[in-house]
Amino acid sequence: MKKLTVEEIRKAAAGELITGNDESIISGIEMDSRVIKAGDCFFALTGERSDGNDYALPAFENGAVCAVMTDRKKAGELAERFPDRAVILVDNAEEALLALAKYYMQKFDIIKIAVTGSNGKTTTKDMIHAIMSVKYKTHKTPVNRNNLIGLPLTVLSLDEDAEAAVFEMGMDIAGEIHRMAEIVKPDIAVITNVGVSHIERLGSREDILAAKLEITDFLKEDDTLIIWDGGDVLTRKSAEGNYRLLSAGNDGRSDFIISDVVNKGEDGMEFSLEYNGEMEKFKLGVPGEHNVINASLAIAAASLAGVAKEEAKKGLLNLKAAEKRMNIRGAHGIKVIDDTYNASPPAVRAAIDVLISTKGVRKIAVLGDMLDLGSKSCDYHREVGKYAGERGVEVLIGIGQMSRFTCEGAAEYLEKENVRHFDKKEDFLKIMSDIVKSGDVILVKGSRGMAMETVVKKILE
Repeated sequence: MKKLTVEEIRKAAAGELITGNDESIISGIEMDSRVIKAGDCFFALTGERSDGNDYALPAFENGAVCAVMTDRKKAGELAERFPDRAVILVDNAEEALLALAKYYMQKFDIIKIAVTGSNGKTTTKDMIHAIMSVKYKTHKTPVNRNNLIGLPLTVLSLDEDAEAAVFEMGMDIAGEIHRMAEIVKPDIAVITNVGVSHIERLGSREDILAAKLEITDFLKEDDTLIIWDGGDVLTRKSAEGNYRLLSAGNDGRSDFIISDVVNKGEDGMEFSLEYNGEMEKFKLGVPGEHNVINASLAIAAASLAGVAKEEAKKGLLNLKAAEKRMNIRGAHGIKVIDDTYNASPPAVRAAIDVLISTKGVRKIAVLGDMLDLGSKSCDYHREVGKYAGERGVEVLIGIGQMSRFTCEGAAEYLEKENVRHFDKKEDFLKIMSDIVKSGDVILVKGSRGMAMETVVKKILE
C-alpha cells in the first residue's frame, strides 16, 4: 500500500491520539493480530463473539506501530506499555475503517470496476482481473473480502503502482452495497443477475434488485453499468439510470451478443461474441455454460477499460477456477466437481449441467442445503431435485434438513435406492464407500454454512 502517516489515519477516522507520534509511518492495515507485520496499523474491530480491543496488545507484540481502538481504558493501558507507539481512540472502529478506506481511495487515479450479483460475481470478478492483468497492473478483491469489512481492507491493500482494480461487492442487507460504492466510486459496474439469495432478509426479488442497483449510486453520466440481458427482474428497463447502460445477451438485442456456444465438458467452453460490429471467438478453460455469461460480462467490462480482443482472449486462457468453485479433481478413479463455496437454485442447476457434461460412468450429485431462501425454501429445494432428475443425474444424495425436499423432487425420476437423504454430513461419510465407486463423477455443492468441502476432502483421501 501507499504509506500513510498516523496523522492521516487519525484525521480520516476522526480519532483522538492517546499516545505516539502523528508523523509515524504506517505500511499496512490489518484487523487480525495474528497476521500483523512490522509497521502495520491494527484496527480493533468488535464482533458478536470477540472484542478487537483485547487483541491490540498481541498486535503490538507482533510489530504493529499503531492501534485504532474504541475502549478508552484498554487504550490507556496499551499506551502506558508502549508510549512510543500510536494509539488512536475512535467511537466506532468499523466506521473509522470505512472512512479511512474512502480517504485512501481518493489517492488513486486508476480504472475502478465493481461487480455484484446473486450468482457468478466472484467468477466474473476473477475473469475481469485475468483479462485486465494482460494490459494493466490490476488489483482484485481476495477470497471472502467482499463485505463491509473486507472491501475497505481490499482498498487499503492497493499497491502504489496499481493501474486498475476489480472490487467484488456482496451484501446481506440493503444499504451495504451503497456504502461500498461510496468508497470505490466505480467507473464501470457489473450486475451479473438477480436471484433469490438473501430473499429471507430482503423480502422479494424486486428488493434484491434495488439492493444490487446500489452499485450505481455513485456512477456519473459517462460511467457505465453492464448487465446480463436475460433475466426477468434485472432488465434494461429496470436498470436504467443517469449513466451509460450496456448489456450482454444471446438474443441479438444486446450490445455484446453471444453465439456458437460449444460445451467441451470438463475441458471448458468455446463461444463467439459480437461487439463493436465484429465477431470474435473465445475459449474458456473452466467448464459450464453459465461461465460463458460471466465471460461475456468480463469481456464487456475490460473492453470499456481499453483491453483489446486479443488481450481478452489471452486473459481468459490464463484463468484458473477459484478454490471451491467448479474445481474438477480426481483420485482413486473418481472425479470430484468441487463447487462447495456457496449455493443458490440457479448456481446448483448450473453445477448439475457441468456434472452431466463431464465424462464418467455414473453422475452423482451430493447436495447440501441452500440457506437463506425464505418461505419458499421447500419449493426451491424440490425444484432443484427435480432438475437433477430431469437432466440425468443417476444418484442424488441430500444432506441437511431442507435437502429432504431436494430428494423428494429427484425421487420422481430416480430409482428409490438411488435417492438418499442424511440429516448430517457425518452420517453420509460413514457409508460413503458403499455408494461411491471408481468411474463415478461426483458433484459436491451446498451453501457456505453447510461446509460441504469436508465431503470433498473425504472422497479424495
